[in-house]
Amino acid sequence: MTALPLPVVPERLPLPAAAEPAALELTILMPCLNEAETLALCIRKAQAFLLASGIPGEVVIADNGSTDGSRQIANAMGARLVAVEARGYGAALIGGIAAARGRYVIMGDADDSYDFSTLMPFVAALRGGGELVMGNRFQGGIAPGAMPALHRYLGNPVLSFLGRRFYRSAIGDFHCGLRGFDRAAIAALGLRSSGMEFASEMVVKAMLHRLDVREVPTRLAPDGRSRAPHLRTWRDGWRHLRFLLTYAPRVLFVYPGIAAAGVGAAGVGVLATGSVEVAGIELSATTMLFAAMSTLLGSQLIGFGILARLYGVAGKLWPTSRGVERFRRWFSVERGCIAGGALFLLGLAGTAALLADWSRAGFGAMEPVQLMRLAIPAMLATVLGLQTVFTSFLIGLVDTRD
Repeated sequence: MTALPLPVVPERLPLPAAAEPAALELTILMPCLNEAETLALCIRKAQAFLLASGIPGEVVIADNGSTDGSRQIANAMGARLVAVEARGYGAALIGGIAAARGRYVIMGDADDSYDFSTLMPFVAALRGGGELVMGNRFQGGIAPGAMPALHRYLGNPVLSFLGRRFYRSAIGDFHCGLRGFDRAAIAALGLRSSGMEFASEMVVKAMLHRLDVREVPTRLAPDGRSRAPHLRTWRDGWRHLRFLLTYAPRVLFVYPGIAAAGVGAAGVGVLATGSVEVAGIELSATTMLFAAMSTLLGSQLIGFGILARLYGVAGKLWPTSRGVERFRRWFSVERGCIAGGALFLLGLAGTAALLADWSRAGFGAMEPVQLMRLAIPAMLATVLGLQTVFTSFLIGLVDTRD
């Protein structure tokens, strides 16, 4: 990536000629928490880029409570300082985005790991219709020592792979901190994560809302700070993974639920007629009990998935979909109760048949394997029926349609 040539500039740069807030095309936004070592250099590069490119813009520092003189540096260099009281990487960026005056925003860390003089590919992609333009460090190059090996070869690739699979995305670097976006389009997403997972939330919600998401190569350099970074590998990695799973209820609940319920129901159906030998191992009534447990677990997961999907739509966490609307047209609490009631009655009928067999045996001892083959399906149908009825009422409560 070729940087714009930096002109010889004074320590503090003026904004380009168009200074009216409404006329600004670009805001270069940097979250900041005690970045005094590198902040001045980042601001100078950003200002030089605006001056050299002739883009009407501003440099905004979203300060998250710095105590090392970062605020004074930002003010002295002519950047616009936005104080954000709520703590956290995401909170700082949310506050900075809300205060930005540019039509487009390019955000990046203030640790000099990203070169703010090489932003033209982002601007070109935004001008070309991109609503979110991600940097890709794996395409642009990662300098030696710029990214820990655990992040480079495990954390980022794994989380990016899961993000692509869960959300049908082509983004190669889900967690690049240098990215540009159309401010109005991103503001409409209602981003709310206060921590490092804000980076995942922006990409995920952009994909769910079908924004025009693009990528450009960007280079990552070792940061210029002498202190440790704010990122905590395992804590923040887990928060990213948790977010990816939370916003993918089909992956988290529905698909495992279908698998567990399908295998379990098949096991109960086969073993209800007699024992089965597989690879020299006899599967009988005890196996049938675990198959019933798998069926119950699977049905609960499917119910959780439906509830999570509807809750997300009702809470505007993500947009609705054709699948959700088809389910809404088909489902009613009454239909759910009818289906659950039918299963419950089937279970009661099985229980009555079991009691009749016991009566014929004089209410004495019964052969245990045969007893379980009758009792387990009856129990399973009864519990599934009640679960379906109660879940139907809960769906009716969560699904707040007009």
